[in-house]
Amino acid sequence: MRQGATCALRIQADSADKAVYMARHSNGKNNYRLSGEALIALLVVLLLIAGLLWFIFGRGTDADEAQGGGECVAGDVTLPVAASDHAVAEQLMKTYQESAPVVRDHCVKPQLVDNVADAAVYLAPNTPVTQQQLANAKRTSAVSEPAIVANQPVGLAGTAEAKLDQVGLDKVRFAASDEPSASAVVAGTLAKGDDQAAVKALTDQRVDSLDGFDGADDTFVATSEVAVPEGLTFTPIDAAVSYAAIPLNAAGDVTEDQSRAGQDLARFSADKFDGQDPQQPVIAEMVWAAALPEGGAALTDGAANDGADAADSDAKASAKKDAPESESAAGPVQNTLFLLDTSDGMAPYIEPAKDAVGAAAGAVGEQGKMVGLWNYSSPLNPGVTRGYRDNVALTGNAGDVDQAVHRFLTGGVPQTREAVLAAAGAAAQWGDPVRIVVVTTGTADAGNDEEFANAVRPFTDQGVDVTVVHVGGEPQDQGLRNVASSDQHVDGAEGLTDAVKSAAGVK
Repeated sequence: MRQGATCALRIQADSADKAVYMARHSNGKNNYRLSGEALIALLVVLLLIAGLLWFIFGRGTDADEAQGGGECVAGDVTLPVAASDHAVAEQLMKTYQESAPVVRDHCVKPQLVDNVADAAVYLAPNTPVTQQQLANAKRTSAVSEPAIVANQPVGLAGTAEAKLDQVGLDKVRFAASDEPSASAVVAGTLAKGDDQAAVKALTDQRVDSLDGFDGADDTFVATSEVAVPEGLTFTPIDAAVSYAAIPLNAAGDVTEDQSRAGQDLARFSADKFDGQDPQQPVIAEMVWAAALPEGGAALTDGAANDGADAADSDAKASAKKDAPESESAAGPVQNTLFLLDTSDGMAPYIEPAKDAVGAAAGAVGEQGKMVGLWNYSSPLNPGVTRGYRDNVALTGNAGDVDQAVHRFLTGGVPQTREAVLAAAGAAAQWGDPVRIVVVTTGTADAGNDEEFANAVRPFTDQGVDVTVVHVGGEPQDQGLRNVASSDQHVDGAEGLTDAVKSAAGVK
């Protein structure tokens, strides 16, 4: 008993000691809280995570850092830019560079190049002459409709302000090597529709450079507003050059990354463009060509800008010169836009129709003229509202038309009148005469013939010629026949190629 009591007393004493100990060390807080060391460790981890996120996502977002040599994940990529006007190009490139552009993890570094064959983007007016330059350089646009990125006012620079109502074309000099686009617009505007006079002035009244122009004998030099030589006074003529950014597909030494960078510059510049006045007037193709540094010789000779063999170019030029300009019911060959019906009605004839258009385009191109291609039917995809597609802009490369036409499928109904009106309106903008060759099976959107004729007539008055080839047994559109300079009918595939060639003036 005494031993049991002693044990009980010892247990009670131990319990009391523990209670005292706990009381001494208790502070009224949760015993499961984190220790100070754990908090410090957690804070360090969070800081490391934040630093890693900044390293991945934060770099390259500051323009100053990017310009100061900040690295991108994949390093730098040079963006080769060709331009018809270096002053305009430098302005656009500077604005783009200040945005610290990054494409495919590359920091983009724009750089001017002299040759469009070496470029990933071409800054120039979107004219037939520009398209011919691209074709000669064996380059193709990465977009169907290049966006306008700048309107550059043009005018006259001289030792004093020009009195425009007193300045004749004979008093204007042209620095085509420095300002070809401005020279074309100034000459075309001051010539007041006399394209031959504009071409003569651009050919005979050249100066070596803007900087070398001294304004002697009360003369002026054509220039854009941003390129006026120091010490001269600029007088605007209420006209501008509209520059498009034409991104180019990868080819030769131009890589896919550079091509994507060119597309990015085009998008960026188009987003920044506000469409300010003045606007570019309609200038004839021959005037654009005459304003080129080489006077358009490379265009008419078919000489490529990529260093093609000179003897081969001379042979091509000789062949074009010797080739007779054949005439047919359509008259002499002209720049030609082929407008092909790709509705269900064309399905039985589509393959021979493709071959016919390709062959006719090649024959037109052989005579030194430009060719283009549209197709039409009713809209086939949700959200599409127009019944025509502008596939190939007027170009000197007939192979582009031949390749594009052989990709067509058929479907829908022929909205012929809508397509003809749209094509005629577009063709009238080229400045030089354009023939539209309509290959059709009929018309699903016919209306009042007189109203249709009245709608087309303003374009035909501007040099647009419409010829028609009707295929198959469906009724012909009398309203379309009324506005056409020639019309033919074939029952099917037989004779289709000859008919299309005849409509294009090459048979």
